[in-house]
Amino acid sequence: MESKTSVTPKKSALTGSARKIKDNAADWHNLMLRWESYNDAAFSAASKIVNLKISALSYEKMMLSDGAEPAHENPGKDKEELERLCSELLEVLEKMQQMQQKMEKLTSTFKGVCDLEAYQCSAGNPRPILFHTWPTTLFYETSLKMSEMYKKEICLKKTIVGEIAHTAEQDLLMVYLSCWLYQPYVESSIKALLESMLLETGHRPL
Repeated sequence: MESKTSVTPKKSALTGSARKIKDNAADWHNLMLRWESYNDAAFSAASKIVNLKISALSYEKMMLSDGAEPAHENPGKDKEELERLCSELLEVLEKMQQMQQKMEKLTSTFKGVCDLEAYQCSAGNPRPILFHTWPTTLFYETSLKMSEMYKKEICLKKTIVGEIAHTAEQDLLMVYLSCWLYQPYVESSIKALLESMLLETGHRPL
């Protein structure tokens, strides 16, 4: 995002559908910022898990190459730390899932505004342009597109959380870590989509 601060809807004379759309655009911006903050926190925990796993794997390989039985210096402490980090990662994932569910609710709200407008214009009345150039349906379509990205991403993250502590292959651990950081399902175009919505609704100056 261009801004790392929350967008607060400005008080104006907007009412009804226009007010709801403008507030939703601000909510989208704020949810995406919170998602990124949680993603960074989760990546930090995931990195520690991977480092702990790789350290243990390296120690075992070293002991095996010397012909000794693999026995970590302090397996109890490492197991305890691994469990703590996994709990931390799961806790952040749950918060990210809550963000994703709120994104879906925003999309449902946009859909509701579109349905209301369609009903009001069913008698042949022209559909209004509430802001500058966007028809109401474009807000819904944009929100749906962004929401679907996060829906796929949260599914990927659930898989990673379920596998990362049980994986014994270093290369696969690094793949999990990379996937978490770069979020392959959240396309780079999402920034342009959000900024376009903020511009259209007046949260950004034209």
